Amino acid sequence: MACPTSPTILPAHASLHLVRLEADEQFILAVVATTASEALCPLCQCRCESIHSRYVRLVADLPWAGWAVRLELHVRRFFCQNKACTRQIFTERLPNVVAPYARRTMRLTDLFTLIGFALGGEAGKRLVDGMGLETSPDTLLRLVREQQECQVPTPRVLGVDDFCFCRRRSYGAILIDLERRVPIDLLPDREAETFKKWLLAHPGVQIISRDRGGAFADGARQGAPQAQQVADRWHRLSNLSEAMKGFFLNKQVQLKALVQKPSENLSEEEAEQLAPWQTGLRKYQEVKSLQLHQERVARYEQIQELHVKKVDVATIARQVKMSRQMVYRYLHLKQPPERPHIHQAHQPILEPYKDYLIRRWNEGCRNAQQAYREVKEMGYPGTDSNIVRFFGHLRKHFNQSGTFKQVDPATQTPVQAPPKRPPSASQVAHWMTFKEEQRLDWQQKYLTQLCEADPEIQEAHELVTDFTSMLRERQGERLDAWLEKVEIQSIGELKNFAQGLKRDYDAVKAGLTLEWSNGQTEGQVHRLKLLKRQMYGRGHFDLLRKRVLKRA
Repeated sequence: MACPTSPTILPAHASLHLVRLEADEQFILAVVATTASEALCPLCQCRCESIHSRYVRLVADLPWAGWAVRLELHVRRFFCQNKACTRQIFTERLPNVVAPYARRTMRLTDLFTLIGFALGGEAGKRLVDGMGLETSPDTLLRLVREQQECQVPTPRVLGVDDFCFCRRRSYGAILIDLERRVPIDLLPDREAETFKKWLLAHPGVQIISRDRGGAFADGARQGAPQAQQVADRWHRLSNLSEAMKGFFLNKQVQLKALVQKPSENLSEEEAEQLAPWQTGLRKYQEVKSLQLHQERVARYEQIQELHVKKVDVATIARQVKMSRQMVYRYLHLKQPPERPHIHQAHQPILEPYKDYLIRRWNEGCRNAQQAYREVKEMGYPGTDSNIVRFFGHLRKHFNQSGTFKQVDPATQTPVQAPPKRPPSASQVAHWMTFKEEQRLDWQQKYLTQLCEADPEIQEAHELVTDFTSMLRERQGERLDAWLEKVEIQSIGELKNFAQGLKRDYDAVKAGLTLEWSNGQTEGQVHRLKLLKRQMYGRGHFDLLRKRVLKRA
């Protein structure tokens, strides 16, 4: 029977009438009939009312609450009354419902197309399966390829950067409208000729932001000579860091001289300032350790606050998501838990057994496994690796011409791991390009000591600081004075860096003056890489281009 309140669930309720609904274990079937009194001939567009016959089409529609839906469309054939038309009989079209010969509705096709653009083939297929629908990865990709591209206006400010199809083998280029912050085109390579042809076909670009000189610079000069080229500031900072890395590679003696073992008697404030190589933690581990300690302190304060309000322990445990035993432990603390001091030196695990091992060596025992079994019975808690390492040390230093020498216990200590390495030249060069407030206290202290120990490092630090402040504050008018200052100094790495700036002088000065940079372009390249990797082996240029430009 007809259902007057249901037409809103139909694709085009004005031209369709819901006759009845049927359901089985696989899908819901909606029997639908057309209601128009006439139809247009698809060839001559003549209006016709004479019905020839009727037939049924079965098409897939959007799912309802996870159930697959099929529309059983009862449509009609009409006689074309135009004698000049070559088609005498035609089937009425439902342009807002389903395409001719299609097996799914227009809105389901739109959904599949959206999924194809968002997830691609394989991932889109998994999502479609979870929605109670059926399709294939090839169908999703075919729908993406069939979409028409929208014409985008020529940008006033253009960003260009390369990306790799296959690392170190084949590359493409992405073009970004930096004002609208959307990608506008992809190029199949990063050659100057290709970029030149694109610029000639899209006149009107006024500013071109790029990473560094090369093919894009040549293509911009040939294709848009009137445009102002802008060299990206981040890449200049990266180039400066690379130059300083070469400088500090020749200063290894100074870098190593400042690394000293931490004193065992450190105040709490000094311990907090220890460098990562002194605490045994890397920087991200140090940050994570501080974060966990802050969470423990916050949890301690929350528990104490709830306890003051007379909340029982079981309720507190549920709210803070801890066991009752831990809640009791936190309640017994008189102050927030302290952060464990990882930097504190511990007694080597082999130290209590050192004298016994040396005595057994002097008695003629050369078998590390035998010695391990003996000290194991004495309560040694470690593994045999420490024993093997210690005996290897004795065998190396007290074996001459096949005869083993006696060992004095007072002069031997268990073999320990070598001390942590000092910061590398790359790390120090990177720290030098930071803002002063971005450096950690121990990094700033280390750089200060370096500058005090070596006048050449002090000169380099002043020049780098001057350039980075000029770059961040966009004071391009100071560039000429800085270049002259570098020429006076005797630092070869900075002179080479300055020569590179002079070769691309206009673009560098524009980058140090104008607000535009390639930051947005780099972000779009990261998005493109995500899409390319998401597509597995189907990431060909045409399909990748469709998906990247969909946002525009």
